[in-house]
Amino acid sequence: MDFKAFWEIYRNDMKERLRENTMRSKDYIVELKILPYFGNRNISEISAADIREWQNTLLKKGYSQTYLRTVNNQLSCIFNYAVKYYDLPRNPCRQAGTIGKSKADEMNFWTQDEFEQFISCMEDKPTSHCGFMILYWTGCRIGELLALTLEDFNEEEKTLRITKSYQRIGNRDVITDPKTKKGKRIITLPDFLVTELKEYTGRLYGLMAKDRLFQNTTKAYWEHEIQRGVELSGVKRIRLHDLRHPYVKHTTKKYNSEKQKTQATKMDLIA
Repeated sequence: MDFKAFWEIYRNDMKERLRENTMRSKDYIVELKILPYFGNRNISEISAADIREWQNTLLKKGYSQTYLRTVNNQLSCIFNYAVKYYDLPRNPCRQAGTIGKSKADEMNFWTQDEFEQFISCMEDKPTSHCGFMILYWTGCRIGELLALTLEDFNEEEKTLRITKSYQRIGNRDVITDPKTKKGKRIITLPDFLVTELKEYTGRLYGLMAKDRLFQNTTKAYWEHEIQRGVELSGVKRIRLHDLRHPYVKHTTKKYNSEKQKTQATKMDLIA
């Protein structure tokens, strides 16, 4: 069986088990980076040397280390599937070794001063201003921001409830669970963000409890807006996803600090 035919078997099985957007990403990588090289090859005859030749073609393209790892992992997953369910003797990717890195060398994010410089240039668009304030100060992902509804915001409790994620797939609006198992959470908001949300939602005429707060935007809108803000403010260019890094870093430090205090208290009690 050639590799392309086996890919169709693998795809038909996995599309019932993976999120739609995850499957679309897999399709994109396989169809553009893997099938042109291996599509007509007999899957049982692909060797570790063949894998390394393919890896070398990718290395010459200048892709990021994390992207190289992602592409390589997609090919390895298909071979693992063939080994586990279709008695392929081995996965040649294992013998060939991997390429790229699972994590970027350096986390790129804005300091608070840089963010304040950026957000001051967003005041001409209340939607953008409020959205970026939420992304930076709550650490939520862009899909979680786009899924927020009026009922997720509790002004009295000063909280924001994260229970879902939004994606625009083709011409359809798709709502799914958050990315991870721990993704469902309630975030306590600082007073200034409560005020920001109150003023923003007050401008949305006729908004119902289950209506999305940012229903007229997509991820593409926010990617355009962050680049617009970078050009206007002069701060360094970062990805949309990088906005959540300062929050994650802060909460991790806070958790570790509280954990150390708890352990110290326990030691005092034992002593």
